[in-house]
Amino acid sequence: MPHTTKAQTRARVVLAGVIAAAALWIGMAFVPAILWAGVLAIGVEPLRSRLAARLPRPALVAALLTLAVLLVVLTPLSIAISQAVVEAQAVTAWIADARAHGVPVPDWVARLPWGSSEVTAWWTLHLATPEAAAAEFGRLDHSLWRTHSGALTHTLVRRVVVFAFTLVVLFFLLRDRDTIVRQLERGATRAFGDAGDRLGRQIFAAVRGAVDGMVLLGLAQGILMSILFLAGGVPHPILLGLFSGFASIIPFGLAVVLVLALLLLLAKGAVMAAIVVGVIGYALNFVIDHFLRPTLIGGTTRLPFVWVLIGILGGVETIGLLGLFVGPAVMAALVLLWREWVAEGDIGGSEAGHTAP
Repeated sequence: MPHTTKAQTRARVVLAGVIAAAALWIGMAFVPAILWAGVLAIGVEPLRSRLAARLPRPALVAALLTLAVLLVVLTPLSIAISQAVVEAQAVTAWIADARAHGVPVPDWVARLPWGSSEVTAWWTLHLATPEAAAAEFGRLDHSLWRTHSGALTHTLVRRVVVFAFTLVVLFFLLRDRDTIVRQLERGATRAFGDAGDRLGRQIFAAVRGAVDGMVLLGLAQGILMSILFLAGGVPHPILLGLFSGFASIIPFGLAVVLVLALLLLLAKGAVMAAIVVGVIGYALNFVIDHFLRPTLIGGTTRLPFVWVLIGILGGVETIGLLGLFVGPAVMAALVLLWREWVAEGDIGGSEAGHTAP
């Protein structure tokens, strides 16, 4: 066998680094799609295992799961868009009527527990007469709206392309799952030894916990909020329930939807219903955000709550929605490395991964 010199080894490492950097630079636009596909593949792994036990064809299993992910995303999105279009038409008609006839002070303003006179005075000055209403709504700059609509269209097209590529990558990840896992385990072990395998398992567990804690709890929370809105008489309970499900995936995002629901109830004059919905909704949000979600995310990796919170909020702040899943995974890996360092004095000791702080 030809002898490899140290210079050749160094040159090979440099060449590999350059090629990897070039590949990352070329495919940078699709890195989010690849990461999303990885998150989704980890999230549907339990379902994939059950289907694979019944269906011997990996390609069929991958196709069914990819189609299921597509439907899970498109179905509520289609409902929300159709409802939003109807509401936008109603709002447009309301604004046109307000410009022509003004907006009388509604009855619920007089029933406000505080600030009634101030709100009445402001409403009379800015909205009560056709002239005032036309001037107030005339502040909307149509050229600015056109600019924002162009930017929105560009963002929407980009999101659609990324989502489509995510589905393609997800199909191949699911189809070739066993081969990919073996290669990742072998590569991690060769590069980092036993610590590499433990880090991989920790990251996998953190992503699984984040999917369960964010997505599944978010869907459950959306259903519960729809029932609460329907029982409380909130207008458009299904639409607001869908928004609640999406918003609850983001920490403290449900509070914004709850405020909107309470304002709609106050506009109807249903003060007591607003109080009941607000108390139950915020109590539900508190229990899920402070107890259930941290338990699901941190329980599988023994990740303390504060690190879960830092990973989620920091991830969202840094890389957007994808940070909900990447952030906890990074923090879980960091905590594991710290535990190994404290336990053994070196990262990757044989017993380090089994010692808690």
